[in-house]
Amino acid sequence: MKTIKNVLPLLLAGSLAACASNTPTAAQSPAIKQDTAQGIVWRTDAGKTLYTFAKDTQGQSNCYGPCAEKWPPLMASKDATAAGVFSLVTRKDGSQQWALNGEPLYTWIKDKQAGDTTGHGVKNVWFAARADDVPVKVYQKEGMNVLTDTAQISLYTFDKDSAGQSNCYQKCATLWPPLMADNDATASGPFTTIKRDDGGQQWAMNGKPLYRWIKDKQAGDISGDGVKGVWHLATLAM
Repeated sequence: MKTIKNVLPLLLAGSLAACASNTPTAAQSPAIKQDTAQGIVWRTDAGKTLYTFAKDTQGQSNCYGPCAEKWPPLMASKDATAAGVFSLVTRKDGSQQWALNGEPLYTWIKDKQAGDTTGHGVKNVWFAARADDVPVKVYQKEGMNVLTDTAQISLYTFDKDSAGQSNCYQKCATLWPPLMADNDATASGPFTTIKRDDGGQQWAMNGKPLYRWIKDKQAGDISGDGVKGVWHLATLAM
């Protein structure tokens, strides 16, 4: 009996410890970071790249019916709670969907394996959910994947730049505004930041500084391509 008295407290303590170890102590992230040809994006546990939809409004999904069949929403359990940059939106049927900074998240039925980003740029409204600070999207036009800023204004490179060095300042930079970066911005994939001579940080792709063209006014405009033979559209292989 004395032996049993000594063992029972130990068993009880072990059981309590096991229960404690299975109790979540913090909200779990619904996504994992994945390296791709576009840079680091968010994906599901199953390896599916996550996307945002330009026709959604902040905190609200507008993808239902046939849309949701092709772009399955990233659903959340009823007891899910917000975690970091991930929040929750309520769908029309009352179910919950994960969102990234308020933008609802989806997968794409044509992505087959981890790292696939075949949905990026589809109909110029679907974009991979980036897990870095790179402020770019794409615009599909004339068989090209034109690199754009987040407003889908086309981006360009300048032949007179050298690798990792901008040579566009003063009047040039007024006509061709650099795509500026925060000093602590996180880059990935083909994207980096470079230090300008004026002290600012600028985004670059494959070492080439990126710029907009003052005469491009809306998504799909590419009027800067070929200007003076030294300005060219920045394009991205998909």
